[in-house]
Amino acid sequence: MSHRVHICARESAFRRDERGATALEFALVAPLLCFALLSLVEIGVLGMMASGLDNAVAEVARKIRTGQGSAPTDVGSFEDQVCANLGGNVSGCRARLVVSAQTFSKFVDAGASVTSPPNGDFDKGGAGDIVIVKADYNWPLITPFMATGYPHAGPMSVTLGTRLAFKNEPFK
Repeated sequence: MSHRVHICARESAFRRDERGATALEFALVAPLLCFALLSLVEIGVLGMMASGLDNAVAEVARKIRTGQGSAPTDVGSFEDQVCANLGGNVSGCRARLVVSAQTFSKFVDAGASVTSPPNGDFDKGGAGDIVIVKADYNWPLITPFMATGYPHAGPMSVTLGTRLAFKNEPFK
């Protein structure tokens, strides 16, 4: 009988023992905290990448608008210049980037094409032409479904896009 009492006392002491409870709770919560932190960092990087794409396309479009000699002459050179302005691996950038430049005679006609994705066409037009420049960049995600403000290209990537409309300057 005393052996039975001793076992019950041990079980009762084990149930009351709280040593290690904090470590166990942390082990349960730590993955969620790491995921949340990683998600916040990724959203920040995504915002910086979107801003970088906007600036890179605007810089190349400015060369088209002003008729500079260094302006792109085809889709390949357009992509090269955008990727060079983005920095990093140019070949990796080109694999994720789709661009187009289209010329229109009226802004009304140009407005209808702005929402469509870039199709790889390139027509930079001449002096006084209206040009729509489009670029879409497929950005891979580390944390799935976290970038809610961007169109998803899949559960693990989003499409960053930028559109510019301008009238070429009267260059010669």
